[in-house]
Amino acid sequence: VECEDQEGNRSFQKSCPPGYTELNRKRFYVKGASGDRPGEPAAGLGMGQSATLYMIPACDSCEEAREFLEDNGVSVTEIDVSNDRAVQAEFEALAGELRVPVTVIDGKLIRGYSRAEFRAALAAGAPGPDADRDDNDDDNDDDQAPGFEAPDIL
Repeated sequence: VECEDQEGNRSFQKSCPPGYTELNRKRFYVKGASGDRPGEPAAGLGMGQSATLYMIPACDSCEEAREFLEDNGVSVTEIDVSNDRAVQAEFEALAGELRVPVTVIDGKLIRGYSRAEFRAALAAGAPGPDADRDDNDDDNDDDQAPGFEAPDIL
């Protein structure tokens, strides 16, 4: 189910904990060829892009986020925040709280799992067909906003 807390933060969980409001129930689809899920984009949206996924084991929404990103051609770096206090402290400083999943795509921090937010971040950061991200490139550097860089915590 999709749950929302009193501050408007949304997450997917098996059931909403006390203090959360159930927004809707998620439908499960059998994984198959990319683009065969209703409303799902064809593979290629995030081709060549990378993301950092802060997660814990046995987290359904973390798995959904990873699967969505990988299905769309995004290289995913997973950081398990469950067992290392130093990693947890750095994660809390980055995200403002200890709640997963948190994903960083091209400098955009996304809390929870929202396909719409993921699609927007992937579309905004998608390089052009011949784009070269080298700083010595001609005038393409002026078009990119300064990004948020996730700390190297492992």
